[in-house]
Amino acid sequence: MHETSALMTPLEKDALQEIMNISFGQAAAGLSEVINLYVTLSVPYIDVLAHDEVLRYIQAKVPDAKEMSMVMQLFSGNFSGSSVLLFPHGEGKKLLQMFSQGAGSALGGHDLDVLERESLIEISNIIIGACISRIAEMLGDVVSYYPPRFYAKEQIDRTLSDSFATEDSFAIFFKTLFQFEEYDARGYLFLVSNGTTLEWLKKAIWDYLRKYAGA
Repeated sequence: MHETSALMTPLEKDALQEIMNISFGQAAAGLSEVINLYVTLSVPYIDVLAHDEVLRYIQAKVPDAKEMSMVMQLFSGNFSGSSVLLFPHGEGKKLLQMFSQGAGSALGGHDLDVLERESLIEISNIIIGACISRIAEMLGDVVSYYPPRFYAKEQIDRTLSDSFATEDSFAIFFKTLFQFEEYDARGYLFLVSNGTTLEWLKKAIWDYLRKYAGA
């Protein structure tokens, strides 16, 4: 098993967390426009994980890990990989309430499931697009995206296992808090990539530190 410190130093992690919080500010503004509620997004902490640590980490950190939903979106550039948003059991319905403003209460269970999935995809698309674009911009890159895909609970373990099939793959884990005027919700964002991207990312972070923080 790799040591996390070998993947990214504490200073690099601190800089990346600062970049993420700036990026989440942009994502929050986009969400606020969509649902017409004031939204704040924050990243209390991040972890950098080697390929063989990820599934155990999810089981330890994510409540009701067997009942969660997942949205994955691929992105490409110098900064490339897969962005993954995990939503614990029940969080999707909270977010659906904000999108539907109660209109879904009269719909059947099947329609509610579809609406919940579409709400999670839309929210994920906004968050992922704003965050990844802003990270790339701050680190001197431009990225392009593939359409997001939703995965139900029975598909998640296999999909994540396939994502970490190579030994040089790694993940950056961001605990994400969504705070709304009337609701709080939780999500967990992963960025999944490989060793080549990690080398680029570490160099870009140091360029950022030298430019903005005088490191």
